[in-house]
Amino acid sequence: MKILSNTNFLFKVLMSAFVLSIFSEGIILPIYAIFVQKIGGDVLDAGLAMGIFLISQGVFSILFHKIIRSDKKRILFMSIGWFIWVLGIASYLIISNVWMLFLTQILTSLGNAIADPIFDQELAHHTDKKNEEFEWGFFEGSANLVSGVAAILGGLVVSAWGFNILIFGMVGTATLSLLLIIFYSRLIQKIKIL
Repeated sequence: MKILSNTNFLFKVLMSAFVLSIFSEGIILPIYAIFVQKIGGDVLDAGLAMGIFLISQGVFSILFHKIIRSDKKRILFMSIGWFIWVLGIASYLIISNVWMLFLTQILTSLGNAIADPIFDQELAHHTDKKNEEFEWGFFEGSANLVSGVAAILGGLVVSAWGFNILIFGMVGTATLSLLLIIFYSRLIQKIKIL
């Protein structure tokens, strides 16, 4: 990340976790309806699954962050949310019908709902005020670039090897993302101890 050479190291760690998480989700999105058809669903089920995911995440985000406000445990909650999200991604390996897909969407959305607002707060905390506009531009641009590459790779992987290999790739990148979040939380603990 030479382009971010003057940027806070903690920002770089968070950005790396973010990029991996965007890749993990983005690799299946363009061919999501095909995946739903493979497990016996149709286009309506694909729409329902995405709707369930987004509505659940919205409700969970509002409720969780209204009820639980803890600056001391904020990083712990982010890590727990990220872990739940990874479990949701891994659940794609065992989905065999649309009802399991709907439950997986709820689990994944719960993880996102817990982790995402805290992640955004942490990222904002570690932006360089002199370089803030560029860093937020890098954040937004990275999401689009990575999603675009993931979309292309997702189609290539499924056409060559099928959905199981694609999902293993999703789980792998999601797990790497979680490991970076755990690394970040340990760094923050050390900083607070010093």
